[in-house]
Amino acid sequence: MAEENEASVSKKRTDPTSQLARGELMHADVKPLDLSGIPTVIFGIVAWAVAFVVVLIFRSELKKNGDEWWLWVTVAGFGLGWIGLAYCRRRWAAIQAGHRPEQED
Repeated sequence: MAEENEASVSKKRTDPTSQLARGELMHADVKPLDLSGIPTVIFGIVAWAVAFVVVLIFRSELKKNGDEWWLWVTVAGFGLGWIGLAYCRRRWAAIQAGHRPEQED
């Protein structure tokens, strides 16, 4: 009888999903650090600008290898970052005004 109990205990799944389903784990309600997304998008814009400068430095090398298109990739990333910044600012303003919820499911 004791052997059966030990066998059933050893077969118990210990992955987090199973533990959560059995109520052994608690899910903490932690709010995200950055609700607006604006600092993240600004960081991305700066990163693409730095990448543009680096690609400009190595432009002759890239041209020899036929990879000069990377210059336009950085320009596109930089431009799309500005579009993303406009979107995040508009979204954050709507959240602050109470027109949109902070979390969307």
